[in-house]
Amino acid sequence: MKSHLIPAAIGVSLVLALSACASDGESKGDNGSSADGDIVFGQLIGVSGDYAPFTPPANAAAEIAVEEINAAGGVLGKQVKLVIEDNRSTVDGAVAGFSKLTTVSNITVLGGMESDGQVALFDQIHQRELPNICPSCGTTFLDDKGGKFSFRITASDSDAGIIVAQVMRDANVKKLAMIVQNTEGASGPAEVAQEAFERAGGEVTSVSIEPGASSYNSEVANAFKSKPEALYLAAGVEAGLPILREIDRRGYDVPIFVSPDLITDEIAKVPNADQISAALTAFDTESPAYKSFAERFRAKTGGEPESGMYDANAYDQFIIHALAIEAAKSTKGADIAGKIIDVASAPGKKVYSFEEGKAALEAGEDIDFEGASSSLDLNEFGNLMSPLLSVLTIQNGAWVPGEQVEVDPSLRG
Repeated sequence: MKSHLIPAAIGVSLVLALSACASDGESKGDNGSSADGDIVFGQLIGVSGDYAPFTPPANAAAEIAVEEINAAGGVLGKQVKLVIEDNRSTVDGAVAGFSKLTTVSNITVLGGMESDGQVALFDQIHQRELPNICPSCGTTFLDDKGGKFSFRITASDSDAGIIVAQVMRDANVKKLAMIVQNTEGASGPAEVAQEAFERAGGEVTSVSIEPGASSYNSEVANAFKSKPEALYLAAGVEAGLPILREIDRRGYDVPIFVSPDLITDEIAKVPNADQISAALTAFDTESPAYKSFAERFRAKTGGEPESGMYDANAYDQFIIHALAIEAAKSTKGADIAGKIIDVASAPGKKVYSFEEGKAALEAGEDIDFEGASSSLDLNEFGNLMSPLLSVLTIQNGAWVPGEQVEVDPSLRG
């Protein structure tokens, strides 16, 4: 769901260049281990840049997963080592980080990426046969392309975009303005939302923006020329904050629906926060896996898990990877990837932790891992079959999840 700052096409060209420079000795087969024999899990994530607010809780969650795995004896009798690499919240940073993780750290599996990095590195991931689970990628690119080496455990932008249109329609909004950042993670759900809203009979005025501009005053003015009844803002925090402040300065008092990248603490503190809402994949807080994870997350960070931070998803990605390695009895990428859907999906014995799943696999049972984020049943394309979505509002400076919402199938294309 997250966006970033450079169009994916640039990243694709960089990936091709990187592939051309790869050593002739590169081979597929058993994925890596460290010099001391540990199995290496890679986390490629925006430690710096636009995604930095999301990263500390995601890294803490990944560390909790690795601690749990190692406490249960590791995978295939080996300990797991977590290597975190900064993608700088950009495509070129993702390409550079991916190269370091695969050629220096010699990772076995990959997690942590956001939408544009996933799109840019998709071919390289498949060329290397590297199992990859994305905890926050909403890009529609994966709707029918994942499932072999790339998987995701959050809702598609196709679902999130429809929820935007659905909420607006149900609020009797007829005229909607959209301000959309020109990046994969922002434009994907916006395009789906526009098509669905127009399909429902609404009228849309859309204004495109580029990240990093010194001002967005003219774009805000253009969006409100049509006197819309509501606004959808799809952008990163860098652009979203000044846009929301400009809307407040001009006194535009309309409901504002924002994309998932703006579900951050900074946005919850803007003067017009009471106008803002958003839709996001929800956590199943009644799950035993969530309750166990939340307790350990509180102990580690002092805070509560937040669906807008994708922390439970970041935990789930590495538990799935570890269970897939146990099920495959192999560190070969193709073998691991071939077990990811199996261990995350029904049928099988429901398990709520790595230790439970490992024990069931050793007993010869099939398993269905129910994650800390939600049920993780995946379809043939590696997408969640039934993602939980909820509408969030801001109350007293904090994001608060509301009722869960089911996607209206009549709004699909």
